[in-house]
Amino acid sequence: MSGIQNYAGSIIALIFFHLTCLLILPTTQGMGAEIIRAHCINAFELAFPKQQWTTENDLRAFVANVSTDRKAENFFACPLGGGVGSELSNFDSGDLLDWFLTAFNPNVLRYTEIIMSEVSVVNNVCSMDKLFFASIGGNCHVHAMSRLMIEVDDDGKLVRWIDHFDQEDLNQKMGVCNLKLGENDEL
Repeated sequence: MSGIQNYAGSIIALIFFHLTCLLILPTTQGMGAEIIRAHCINAFELAFPKQQWTTENDLRAFVANVSTDRKAENFFACPLGGGVGSELSNFDSGDLLDWFLTAFNPNVLRYTEIIMSEVSVVNNVCSMDKLFFASIGGNCHVHAMSRLMIEVDDDGKLVRWIDHFDQEDLNQKMGVCNLKLGENDEL
């Protein structure tokens, strides 16, 4: 009897050990995903703080968060496949700041971006839907939805930023605003 009891006790202990491992494993993975999600949201909100227009100082904080350890892997696309000047690779924070001040200078254009969906995480990559919103001349507003993918390193530094949006649609909307502003100037 004692041998059977020892065997049964061993089986119960083994089952308990496996159940404990199963309960701990998803929690550990979930915690990693939550940390990556927080890093991605932080990287995004450095450039686009909630409920305010983006400023040059916001962009400076954003580009200061670019990974220097993985510089050779750094990639930025806005939009991906948007032609000359829309993509940077192997860049540093100064290159990215120059890009922003040329393409989306907050001293010239009032704009912000807002996360519009759940932020999903796979490994160190987050993806989300976001809204670009700009005010031109105070009278004309432009918006565009896009899908954004962000990769961060283990320290939360930006490695890749890949923005998918319809550049032609956004350019048309911006053109309409510029035409409206031109008409108002003539009146």
